[in-house]
Amino acid sequence: MTPSHDLRASATRPTVVTVSEALAQLRDGRLRQASEPSGGAEWSDHHKHVLLDSVLRGWPIGTLLVVREADGSRVLLDGQRRLAALGEFVRGDLRVDGRLTPPARELRESDESTYADLPQGLRAAVDEYPLVLLELDALPPAELRTAVLRLNSETGLPEAGRRLVESGSFGEQVRALVATAVDWGLGEERFGFGNVGLAYEDVISRVLVAVEAGSVRAAAVGSEQLNARLRSGDAVAEKTRDEVAEAFKGLLSLPALDMPAVRFTKPTLLSWLLVMVRARRAFGPGAQHHFGYLLDWLEPERRRRAASLEPGTAPPLRSAFRELPHAALLERFNEVAAVGAHTPESTVLRDAVGWLFLVATGGAPSRRISPVPDVLRMYAALTRAAAGPFTEDRIDQVLWDDGALKSWGEWN
Repeated sequence: MTPSHDLRASATRPTVVTVSEALAQLRDGRLRQASEPSGGAEWSDHHKHVLLDSVLRGWPIGTLLVVREADGSRVLLDGQRRLAALGEFVRGDLRVDGRLTPPARELRESDESTYADLPQGLRAAVDEYPLVLLELDALPPAELRTAVLRLNSETGLPEAGRRLVESGSFGEQVRALVATAVDWGLGEERFGFGNVGLAYEDVISRVLVAVEAGSVRAAAVGSEQLNARLRSGDAVAEKTRDEVAEAFKGLLSLPALDMPAVRFTKPTLLSWLLVMVRARRAFGPGAQHHFGYLLDWLEPERRRRAASLEPGTAPPLRSAFRELPHAALLERFNEVAAVGAHTPESTVLRDAVGWLFLVATGGAPSRRISPVPDVLRMYAALTRAAAGPFTEDRIDQVLWDDGALKSWGEWN
C-alpha cells in the first residue's frame, strides 16, 4: 500500500510538558481526549496506584501520543488513562499506596495521602514530572491505527487482538457491535470475564465469520475464513451482522445471566452464541427462551464440576433422553473449554455437546429440522456405547467413529 503522506517529511514532533501543564491543557481545551480510550480495558485502582508510584519516584511512564487534526485541534490518542489517573489524584479522588515495592520511606509515610496531603516536595514531583508528547500531524486514518499499535507496547493485546484492531471495516464492525452490546448488559459482572485483550471482540469476530461461512470450524484457531477476513478487513454482510446481533441481544436478555452461578469463559461464550444463532435460525426467535431454562441448570453444574465439587441437581432431561450420559458430557465440555479450547476439534465438540443438551432438555420443537437428526444420531451412538465408562477418549471415539462429528457444524 502506498502511504498517503510524504515519507520524506517526519510526521512526528516530540515535545515535553509537565503533568500540571498537560492537565491544564485538558481543562482549557488546548488538548482534548479522543472519543474512546486506545486500551482494551478500564484501569483498576492498583494499576492507577502503580502509575502514581512511578511518577512520585521519577520513573518513566511512557510517551503520550497526540494527533494534530486538519482543523488544528490536538487530540490525545494514546495515554488517556495515564493522564486521567493523574487527574484523579490531583482532584483528590485517588490516594497514594505507599506499600508498593521497593520500599521507600517517604512513600510509606504518605500512604493513603491525597494530593493535598502530600509534603510540598512530593507535590512538586507530581506537578513537575516531565511528559513526552509525540505529536502526529494529520496522519491519515488508514495509517494512524497501525502507528498507535506499534508505539504502545503495553496495550496487553495478543497477536489476534492486534490483527483484529488493524482489520479495517471488519474490525470497526466488530467494535461497534461490542459497544452496542454494552447497552444490552455486556460486562464482567454478568459474564464472568472482562474485555482485557479485546476478549469480547475476539469472540464476536469468530462468531461473525462462522455464521457467514455457515461453519463452526470457521471460528477455530487457524481458520482460513477468519485469517482471510482479518487480512482483507472487509465487513461481513449486514444480514450476518444483524443475525449475530439479535442472538447476542437475546442471550444478554436472559434472566439466567443475572444469577451469580451463570458465568461464561471466552470458549463457552463462543459456543453458546453459535448454538443460539443456529437455534434461532432453525426454530425462530422463540428458541432463546429455552436457553434460559437450560443455562439455569447447565452453567452452575458445569462450574461445580470444573471446581471439583460434588454434583448438584439432576438435569431436566426429557423422558426420551434419560439415558444421556450427562455427567461425562459435561466433564468433557469443561475439558475442551479449558485446554486447546479454540482448536477445530474442541470447537466442534463443544458445539455438539451444547446441541445434545439443548435437544435433550426439550429445546427443539421439531425432530426433522437440521441439526436435530444428527443430534439424535449422536444420542443413539452414546446410548449404544453406554455399557462401559465414558472416559475422555471414549466419548470422542464414539462420536467421531459414528461419523456424526465428521460433518458436524457445517450449517449449509
